[in-house]
Amino acid sequence: MRTAIPEATEEVAAAHLGLAEALAGVDERLLHDDPLLQLTAAIERVGMLVDSWRVRLAGEVGARSRRELGDDRLSAKKGCRNGVELLARTTLASERTITQRMRLGAATRARVALTGDTMPARFEQVAEGLRAGSLGYDSALAIVDTLDPIRGRVGDLNVELAETALVAAATGPTLESALPFAADEVRGQARVWENVLDEDGSIPAEERAMAARGISGGLTRDGLVHRKMALLPEVDAKFETLLNAYLSPRSKPTFNDADPDQPKDPRATAQARHDVFASLIDGAARSAAAPTMGGAAPTVLVSVRQADLAAGSGAGFIEGCEAPISLRAVEQFVCAGGQQHVLIDGDGRLVSLSSTDRVFNAQQRRAISLRDGGCIIPGCSIPAAWSEIHHVIAYRDGGETEVCNGVLLCWFHHRTIETSGWRILMIDGVPHVKPPPWLRNGRTDAETPWRRSTKSRTQLADLLERQRERQPVLVE
Repeated sequence: MRTAIPEATEEVAAAHLGLAEALAGVDERLLHDDPLLQLTAAIERVGMLVDSWRVRLAGEVGARSRRELGDDRLSAKKGCRNGVELLARTTLASERTITQRMRLGAATRARVALTGDTMPARFEQVAEGLRAGSLGYDSALAIVDTLDPIRGRVGDLNVELAETALVAAATGPTLESALPFAADEVRGQARVWENVLDEDGSIPAEERAMAARGISGGLTRDGLVHRKMALLPEVDAKFETLLNAYLSPRSKPTFNDADPDQPKDPRATAQARHDVFASLIDGAARSAAAPTMGGAAPTVLVSVRQADLAAGSGAGFIEGCEAPISLRAVEQFVCAGGQQHVLIDGDGRLVSLSSTDRVFNAQQRRAISLRDGGCIIPGCSIPAAWSEIHHVIAYRDGGETEVCNGVLLCWFHHRTIETSGWRILMIDGVPHVKPPPWLRNGRTDAETPWRRSTKSRTQLADLLERQRERQPVLVE
């Protein structure tokens, strides 16, 4: 005999309290290894049972909130736009999670034919595994999301065949494996079934991908411009390989194996990837192959009031971008790209426009690139073509736009040179660096020597040659 609904709700509430009481005195930090893993597995089994009911109930709420029911749909009766909103308000889960549950619930819910007869669910074996608590939510979702889109092309029987094999692998054991497959393994197996059953599926999928590829326009929020990128696999692979090449520790140049100044990158991986991309964009914009705009190279226009620039406070504004930028960012633009003075009177009339100044020309950039070979901060692998030129003595402090006062810095190290602690000094026209205090291993500033810094292969070859010449010759 089935439990009445009010009684079932009360029993679930009592089970919730019982579980909370059973775990109230448990401190996971005090558990030995085996009890820790045993409790983890036990909690997961409880979670699988709860997940199965989440899916079933979401599927039912979704069915009762179908648009075709009009004002009689459950969501409308409760004053919500749809079933997703209704469940989000009821459960406080995210709409993304609710949408997934509803999709899985619809695929595993018994159907009703036009005659009123009950029909099996589209994925009956997945439904049985969920109800039994033997099939996890993630594995069930992997099976449904992979096989459901190809049903119309391969037929119900082929989908059922793949479903049987995948549910067996996920609940195990099978002849191939003594242990159940984890959710990621199930998803991988489902992809294999997809390729086997739908041999021509990659062609329409590629056509859809070509139509859907793109990079969206940016939306400004919290000082960041958010874009969505949908890259073709081969384009993403090239982009990923390029990023990895410049972020891999194995590819970064070092002076010796025990270099005390070799810094550990303080950035998160996503931040480092952003900064490599920023350097790549800079390099592409300076390329001779880049198209011109009005006869000039692509140029980002940044405006700032002279008073704010002199005071070092306020904000600047990029043409075409809603978000203001800090004076530090403005200074980086000025240092790398130069500035023009525009005089506008109180009535808004343009009075005068100066010529561009404090810009290193193409010949100077080539000379500095040959000397430095890339960003001069030790451990940085950004090449010369992607680097910006930094005035060692700031232009506002009387620094000249000459090769003896310019060094290559990547976008990130240029942006943070005033705050990171790295110091740069030109000695006889040669760049030398001194690391920040946190990289000195307890040495004082006086005990930390200035070190010549270059990534130029010819310069490094000369250094190694001189070191070899200084080595004593042993005569036996």
